[in-house]
Amino acid sequence: MSWIAFVLSTTAAAAPGPTLSDCATCPEMVTIPAGSFAMGSPDSEPDHEADEGPVHTVTFAEPFAISRAEVTRGQYAAFVKATGRAAGASCSVWVWDGWKTVEGKSWQDPGFAQDDSHPVVCVDWFDAEAYAAWLAKTTGKAYRLPTETEWEYAARAGTTTPYITGSDPHQLCRTDNGHDHTSKESHLGMAWPPVDCRDGFAETAPVGSFPANAFGVHDVHGNVWEWMRDCYTPSYDGASPIGAAVEAPDCKQRVYRGGGWSVERRGRRSANRGRYDVNGRYGQLGIRVARELP
Repeated sequence: MSWIAFVLSTTAAAAPGPTLSDCATCPEMVTIPAGSFAMGSPDSEPDHEADEGPVHTVTFAEPFAISRAEVTRGQYAAFVKATGRAAGASCSVWVWDGWKTVEGKSWQDPGFAQDDSHPVVCVDWFDAEAYAAWLAKTTGKAYRLPTETEWEYAARAGTTTPYITGSDPHQLCRTDNGHDHTSKESHLGMAWPPVDCRDGFAETAPVGSFPANAFGVHDVHGNVWEWMRDCYTPSYDGASPIGAAVEAPDCKQRVYRGGGWSVERRGRRSANRGRYDVNGRYGQLGIRVARELP
């Protein structure tokens, strides 16, 4: 299939799919249709990074489901109540002029105000894995963390531009919560440039506060980063054509996707990839889940 034909066919097919919810405290899920897309970014894309290539085609033969938004504090609290999961002893939180690991900070107190409608943060990869496993055990459905390929396909929703809004980063306040004039004025120690707009949130926003993309998925360019199933690799050389997760023995760093509330334009692109230590907890890193169908 040519690039032009791919763009036209994928964009035409992008539409919100059926939603499902398997329990009262489970995340609402949206069905993502089967299809193909070009993963990664070309060298010519502004802010392109080396680990976003080479661009390659991935095909999903079957639909899957992904949570419409990030997992909330309230949803995570239900898991903790049921399992007794420990919060951890510390978290990397914003302290005036940088991210610093602070003892006593956790998902219950990430250093800024949240309520149960906000995305949970300060969870490590094992917390995220345990949460997805608990959903699977509780519901009898195949919940897990998404692969980064599934995430990018669901986030792009037929788009090929750096952002779902196009190529202009200053339009990001229309769809997501990231580093803009609101956060810059609240956190003067953030030295990196904001996008030239205001989203109204200095830290996290309640999930789903902004319009969804064409597949019905919210918060794909900000609010919080989201843990992926994949072990981090520095390129897509040898990448799976069907979007299988990258696994490695004793993996120390896993991929995260999606941008966060303090993230500049570079990190909020659909192709951008991050990595973090599997035992690390971070004040703008949370969870999104996937579910196999039916």
